[in-house]
This record gives sequence, structure tokens and C-alpha cells, in this order.
Amino acid sequence: MSLTTKNINWKPHEVIYSAGDDPDAVYLIKEGTVILYTPDGLKLNEIGDREIFGESSIVLNTKRTVTAKTGKSQVFASYIPKIIFLKLMEKDSALAAIIRKTQLRLMDSNTQSQDLSNEIEKLATLIEKTKSDTTKIDKIIEGIRTKLSSNKYMD
Repeated sequence: MSLTTKNINWKPHEVIYSAGDDPDAVYLIKEGTVILYTPDGLKLNEIGDREIFGESSIVLNTKRTVTAKTGKSQVFASYIPKIIFLKLMEKDSALAAIIRKTQLRLMDSNTQSQDLSNEIEKLATLIEKTKSDTTKIDKIIEGIRTKLSSNKYMD
């Protein structure tokens, strides 16, 4: 395990890590865009230059809870090993508490987003099965499905 940070890059549309992986590092984006998805493929966020990702699972001592994938262009980042990140947090307990609380809220928000997406999909399916022959309902269903599809990661 390396005890120093290093530069790393990924090609467009490359999976950096998947939900369920063991966390080994935090990443600081220098250039490019990373997209975060739930295990079910719902797009949660798109992050870019000078933003970090991968910290949640380290702060909360869990496996990766999201899949991180590069966007349309190459991504350049700093690889910060888990042990270095944890040492940085040990140096400032107030900052560590703020980061931990923020991560807990973020995890809750991610879960709520996925739950709402699942419920909307169930509703759209139910409406489709029970609808009367109206074009308005068809347009609503198509709109919901389009929004859901545009935010999902597909292999």
C-alpha cells in the first residue's frame, strides 16, 4: 500500500470503482468529470475539477456505496490512499466530524433518490397497465420514463 499521493488518469466512460468494492483511496479531480450512480444505475451526481470522491466509504468504514464512472472525456486526478486520508482526518477532529455528518446526510439522500426512482417507475407501470385510452397519460408516462432513463448508467 502506497503512503504517498500519486497522479492517475482514466479514459472516457471508464468505471473507476463499483458499488460493493472495498475502498482503497480518495480521489481529487484535477480535470474532467466523474458521474456517480446508485447500485441500480440511477445517476446521483456529476462532479468535476477540484472536487473529491470516494471519501464516503472511508469516512463511514463501509464498502463503496456507489459506482463512479468517468464522463465523456478523460479524467485526471490525484490518488490519495486511504491511510493518508484517515491521518488527515485525525489531525482535525472538528473537520472530521463535519465530514462524517455530511457523508451520513449524503448517504441518506442517495437512498431517498433511489427509493423515489423505484416508486416512480412502479407508478408509471401501474398507470400504463390501468390507463384509459388517453394521449395525456401516455405523454406523462413517456416523460417519466425519459427522465428516469436519462439518469441511469447502462453498460
